[in-house]
Amino acid sequence: MSVLKYVPAMEIPELADLIWLFEDEPQGEDEDVPWPLGLQSFKLTRGAISVLFSIHPTAGDASISIYADGEEVAYLKLRHLGRLSVERERSGYEGLKLWFREDCKESVVLQTKPAIRFSWDAKPLGEW
Repeated sequence: MSVLKYVPAMEIPELADLIWLFEDEPQGEDEDVPWPLGLQSFKLTRGAISVLFSIHPTAGDASISIYADGEEVAYLKLRHLGRLSVERERSGYEGLKLWFREDCKESVVLQTKPAIRFSWDAKPLGEW
């Protein structure tokens, strides 16, 4: 009898680190599919700003939706991710860095503290 082993498409932080970052448990698209399988979503609110971070580790995909007063103001769909890491600094900054599998040296950054925001330099500075 062979046992199938789950191999994620991307390197992901421990679930406990993501729960710490988003201050809540993930919600799966299907209740019968446990972490890290299937689409999982984390939601965080700071004041009038909220973020919904959805990740599908087996596919290597994620999305980020930013809401202001309940209205979506920004949406970013990310495919072919290779690595995620939780960032913590003494200054109080907390966030998530997402890298693509390709030879892309730039990362997408989702800041969760002190404020919610995301940034992505699609090309290194000075390149057009």
